[in-house]
Amino acid sequence: MARMVLADRAQIDAITRESYPLWGGGLSYEGYRGLWEEVGRCRWVQEHARYYVWLGADGRVLSSMKVYRPRLRLLGREGRCSVLGAIFTPRLHRRKGHAADMVRSSLLQIRDRGDLGAMLFSDIGTRYYTGLGFEALPAVEHSGRFPLEPGDGQSDLTLRPAREEDLDLFRAAHDALSSRRPVAILRDAEHWEFLWIRSRSFFSRVQDRTVRHRWSVALRDGSFVGYLIAVEGRGEWNVREVGAINAEPETMREILCCAGVQAQREGLRRVFGWLPQELVECLSGWSIRSRPRRRAVPMLRVDDPSIDLRPLKRSAAAYIPFHDQF
Repeated sequence: MARMVLADRAQIDAITRESYPLWGGGLSYEGYRGLWEEVGRCRWVQEHARYYVWLGADGRVLSSMKVYRPRLRLLGREGRCSVLGAIFTPRLHRRKGHAADMVRSSLLQIRDRGDLGAMLFSDIGTRYYTGLGFEALPAVEHSGRFPLEPGDGQSDLTLRPAREEDLDLFRAAHDALSSRRPVAILRDAEHWEFLWIRSRSFFSRVQDRTVRHRWSVALRDGSFVGYLIAVEGRGEWNVREVGAINAEPETMREILCCAGVQAQREGLRRVFGWLPQELVECLSGWSIRSRPRRRAVPMLRVDDPSIDLRPLKRSAAAYIPFHDQF
């Protein structure tokens, strides 16, 4: 009978070798391994992340996944949420239901543990995971071009590169935005440290040196206003996250416009991001179109019958930023 157990080093190495072409993200194989070894040393990961394998009766790995347990605020409630990621079945064992059996086993553990819910980000559409009890949340991505005239960049904001000691400021701005949303993954200091290390570790290993990764602090008269995280390269400005200490869309617009002027000067023309809809509506002059997210669609399963997810599914307020994807 198959069972779910914590993966050992040999099993993780075997899974990594086969899954690397799928998730390598432009890194060399050695770089990809080094990334996850470095991330695995983060305090938050050591406490709140586990790597599982679904073992057959003969000890063969039939499927595998990672489970992260961030804190979640959902419709006024707070608690741990289990986020399933890196669900992978070795080629020889596919189309036999092993991944589904593993997820079902995990969901039983999640329920017994008393987690608020289970979440995942699907790259394969929503039908498969809907069959396992997950419901898709609104997921929109935005793409387009900068304004023809970069006049919006004329503001009294200044941007500087972020330092690790700035993470408490990032946390305060993110908390302010999250407090207004019906669903949000909450980030304590160790969670922010994990995001910082994961980003730095990945981009330090990217082989394409034309790709730049920036965490920026926005200041007005020397005081913290907000932050911006973006990836630049190949003609595209990829906005990963923007936040303001007052959580106001107009302030986030100022930050985005200020940074956008700099991006245009460096030759970037296209814009892409997962942005709050209320921010997009403030970007007058920008040629931005919105469409359903094609990858990493957030899906949530809640077993508590007193929690009704239907309002979330009708609301653009169910925005979940890029850095909450596991």
